[in-house]
Amino acid sequence: MLTPRLRAMLQTNTLPHAILLEGASQATRRDMALALAQALLCKQAPVDDETSMFGGVSLFGGEASSSEPAERPCQNCPHCLKVQANIHPDMRLIEGGSSARSFHIDTIRALRNDAVVLPNEADHKVYVLHNAQSMTAEAQNALLKLLEEPPDYVCMILTAPARNMLLQTVISRVAAFSLGQAEEEALDPEREALLQQHAQNLVQALLHAKTPYALLEATAPLEGNRDLVRELLPCLRRTLHAALVKDIALAPRALGLIDSLRELELALERNANLNLLITQLAGLGI
Repeated sequence: MLTPRLRAMLQTNTLPHAILLEGASQATRRDMALALAQALLCKQAPVDDETSMFGGVSLFGGEASSSEPAERPCQNCPHCLKVQANIHPDMRLIEGGSSARSFHIDTIRALRNDAVVLPNEADHKVYVLHNAQSMTAEAQNALLKLLEEPPDYVCMILTAPARNMLLQTVISRVAAFSLGQAEEEALDPEREALLQQHAQNLVQALLHAKTPYALLEATAPLEGNRDLVRELLPCLRRTLHAALVKDIALAPRALGLIDSLRELELALERNANLNLLITQLAGLGI
């Protein structure tokens, strides 16, 4: 189940303490994360062919020795079975919802408090944060110190369709492993409808607003909501591109706005001040 790269790192004890599994389908990412958690907690003793055939005694008497470690996860030891049943005391699976902002800061605060407690049964404590892209910006920021300076026994496994769905400050603190091209997954219909409504209102204001007040009114719903802004900026670019296709006369104005929106996205990834960024967004229409 594990990729060759992850398996090699396990065998050489070079696995990073903070990992992001991206790409493929949501189910594949979840299965890979749990397989990796199993491997980290697995306590299968080294076994070789001679030992398994002769009950642990070599042909020449005495205990048989093994030069190669057993493959992990073994799927049979108590630790592996507990991970499969999601009852291992040293593994926590935390699943964000399919919609943005469904993974809150209180969950991360509880995780941080738990991380300072020594493992109960295994040598490690493993935290699987599935659908990490649905963490609020506040939750991601709360996770940063644990990602950067975790206890020696802690391993964090995050999953997301793509790394760029997380804050740049989070991305810089994890080792990303691609599981293949991300498969398109259904979006939350209510969230998508809300984004489209905001995008249409803003595009109209940016292209046709006659007063600064109209621009401020269009950006008012974004105040204090970093996650909404993070989702909305790419949606704005797509909406502008669609408007440009319908009316080529908008090309000079629309293309300039698209370039400016990309710059705002990069600034947001660098944790730019939200109020200043919204003011800059409104200023694009002047």
